[in-house]
Amino acid sequence: MEQKDFRDRIAKDPKGWYLFVGEEEYLKRYHASLLREKIVTDAAFAPFNHLVFDGPEIDVPKLSDAIKAPPMMSDYKLVEWRYPDFEHMKESVRGAVDDLAPLKEEFSYTVLLLSATADGFDPGTAKRPSKLATRYGKLFDIVPFPKSTDAQLLGWLKRHFDAEGIRTDADSLRALVFRSGHLMDILIGEVEKLAAYLKANGRDTLTPADVEAVASSTLECDTFALSNAVIDRNRALAFRALLEMKRERTDPAVLIGMLTRTYSELVSVALLSDEGADAPAIEAALKIPAFKVRMYLRTVKSHGVPRLVAALDSLTKVDAASKLGGVDGYAAVELFLAQNL
Repeated sequence: MEQKDFRDRIAKDPKGWYLFVGEEEYLKRYHASLLREKIVTDAAFAPFNHLVFDGPEIDVPKLSDAIKAPPMMSDYKLVEWRYPDFEHMKESVRGAVDDLAPLKEEFSYTVLLLSATADGFDPGTAKRPSKLATRYGKLFDIVPFPKSTDAQLLGWLKRHFDAEGIRTDADSLRALVFRSGHLMDILIGEVEKLAAYLKANGRDTLTPADVEAVASSTLECDTFALSNAVIDRNRALAFRALLEMKRERTDPAVLIGMLTRTYSELVSVALLSDEGADAPAIEAALKIPAFKVRMYLRTVKSHGVPRLVAALDSLTKVDAASKLGGVDGYAAVELFLAQNL
C-alpha cells in the first residue's frame, strides 16, 4: 500500500491492521498521527482508546490483550507497537504474531499499527517482495516509507520554508540536502534553525552561504570539505575539519573510506570532463546527483587532474598501510594530510 493509498483509506474508514516499514521516520510519525486523529477524537477516553507499546521484540500476549479490550464510547480504538525489529526477532515471536490473525476479524473495532525500526523490516520491492513481506502481507497492509529522493526532498523543503515565510531557490535547497543529509527528521530541525536565523537578521531569503554558516553537516559534507582543504593545501582548514571529526568520534576507517570515495568521484569527474563530457553526461555516467557534479566540476577546474590523481594515489597507499597494520586509527588520516599539505 502506497502512502497516498493509506491516507485515502483512513479518510474513509480507518479500520484495518497496518505495518509501517522503511527509513523515513518523520513520515512514519506523520502518518501515524493522521490515524490517531481519525480514531482518538476525545482526549477524555484516550487512555482506553489509544494504547502504545515500544520495543524491538513484541510481547505478543500483551498485544493480544490490548487488541481484545473494547473501545470506550467510540467505534474504534488504536493499538500501536513502535520500533519492532522483525529482522532480528525470534522465530517463536514471529510465529506468535502470525497466530494473531483470527483476532483481526473477531475484534475488528481495534485498529493495529506496527511501526518497524528503519532496518527492522526489509519489504523488498513491489515486483520482488521479501520473505517477511510475503509472510505478513495478508495480515497487514504494509506501507513503505523509503528514504526520499532528492526531488521529493526539495519539494518538501520548499513547502516548509514557504510556511515559514522564507524564499528559497534550488541551489540553496540542494546545498542543505548535501550538508545535512536526506533524513526528514534532521532536515525539519535545520529548516526551523535557518528560518529563525534569517528572521533574527531581518532577512527572508535563504542562500547557500546561510546553509554553510548555520546548518549541521553530515560526514559526507565534512569529508568533502576536508578533501577540498587538502587540495587547496589549506593546512589550518584541513586540521580544523579533522579535529571536528575527532570530536564527533568519527570512525577513522569510515573517514578514510569516505575520503577515498570523494577523491575517486573527483578523479572520475575530472577525466570525463577532460574528454569533453558536460555536467548532464557526467551525472548520467557516474550516477552522481547534479548539484554534486557541479561542485566537483568547480574543484576540477580550480585544481586540475594531476593534483587530484596524486592525492587519490597517496590516499590509496595510506588506506592499504592502515589495513596491513602499518599505521592505524587517526594516524593514517594524519599521515595522508602530512603527505599532501
